[in-house]
Amino acid sequence: MTVAVLKPGMLSTLQDGGRYGFQHLGVPVSGAMDSFSHRIANILVDNKTDEATLEITLRGPRLRFEREALIALCGADLSPTIDGIVAPEGKALRVRAGSVLDFGDSIAGCRAYLAIQGGFDVPVVMGSRSTYVSARIGGLDGRALRRGDVLSPGNAKSAPYPGMALALAASKRSFVAPKWAVNQRNIC
Repeated sequence: MTVAVLKPGMLSTLQDGGRYGFQHLGVPVSGAMDSFSHRIANILVDNKTDEATLEITLRGPRLRFEREALIALCGADLSPTIDGIVAPEGKALRVRAGSVLDFGDSIAGCRAYLAIQGGFDVPVVMGSRSTYVSARIGGLDGRALRRGDVLSPGNAKSAPYPGMALALAASKRSFVAPKWAVNQRNIC
């Protein structure tokens, strides 16, 4: 099963919980900027919480799923659609083979996270799958997505709650992070 990148988006990179233990060598932790949304997306698709997700910044990609998949979108509201129909955020979703996931305008927030059941099959570099663009390590060849890339879902072992993802997918429950903003009128 693969996911074809039809359009890369502004900055779409694979991120996980981060790369620890190498800061003394000048290697930053990297990892998901919004760890809450990253973890919730993984839980919704029955992954371990630190499995790699696609971190999508401001303008998202257009992706075609070559086979059926269980996915979750969490974090920023970047107007996601699947085959032109609004895709709910904060829920596990089954996408059919041939379905296209697309993103529109940023309604709220900056970064959204796409998790796929099994994670993404990219090499572990220094204990992490996170992309560190400046050093060109981790993720998909150490860089952001490009048109024509192919993402391969992994076969990571599921989380300690088997069946939870399917039960959540069938429920009406949504796990959307609260929207917040800074009230600039009260700032001196």
